[in-house]
Amino acid sequence: MQLLLEHGIVPGTRYEDCLLYGDGSFAILNEMDLHESTDVKGSPVLKFRGKFQEADAINKNKRSYPFDVLDENVGKLQEAIGEGGLIGELDHPSDSIIHFKDASHRIVKLWWDNKVLMGEGTVLNTPMGKLLRSLINDGVRVGISSRGVGNGKVNEDGILVIERGYKLITFDCVADPSTNAAFQERIANDKKETVISNSSVEKNESRSIDSNNDATLLLAYLSGIVKQKTAEIKSEVR
Repeated sequence: MQLLLEHGIVPGTRYEDCLLYGDGSFAILNEMDLHESTDVKGSPVLKFRGKFQEADAINKNKRSYPFDVLDENVGKLQEAIGEGGLIGELDHPSDSIIHFKDASHRIVKLWWDNKVLMGEGTVLNTPMGKLLRSLINDGVRVGISSRGVGNGKVNEDGILVIERGYKLITFDCVADPSTNAAFQERIANDKKETVISNSSVEKNESRSIDSNNDATLLLAYLSGIVKQKTAEIKSEVR
């Protein structure tokens, strides 16, 4: 199985058994209907509800998912949803398997509003779920993106049309790639200006703090030895 990151624009090109990430419309959890409550045990429950995907639309990845292809998958997923087994992960994995150790949310409902696929889910009380909740609460833009496996053919307009046999696996929570790309460089006075990541500064600051802490501990330790020796000498003199 190959991962289809992008495709050519040559009409007639076929792609088979590809792992397809993202529907291109890229729904944002922060812009969905978010509702926080508590369960019977008093634990916090964060729910989200909104647009997940759109059929017969040309997305930013130059792909089109026909309504009948998606609708067939929505029908097949209803059993898994009813049994509580449609789990999504925090970040797309490198395969089509759902990994419980990376589970962050559960999809509890999928339905159509014309050709817009709507969905509802809850954030899990797992390590990745807690991280997802923290990201949302801290205002980090989090997207929800489809993951599936299937075949497609490039049409005369250079659009990869997904064919029957496509298998929609789940929806994962990911960072918005277009937003990240926008911060790679900025234009200043008609010249490209490199943007220095804050992460490197923070790492350097952390190292400085750690070094200072080590020096302080060493001085405190040596000071303690000096005081102890001084006390022993005074005791012997007496």
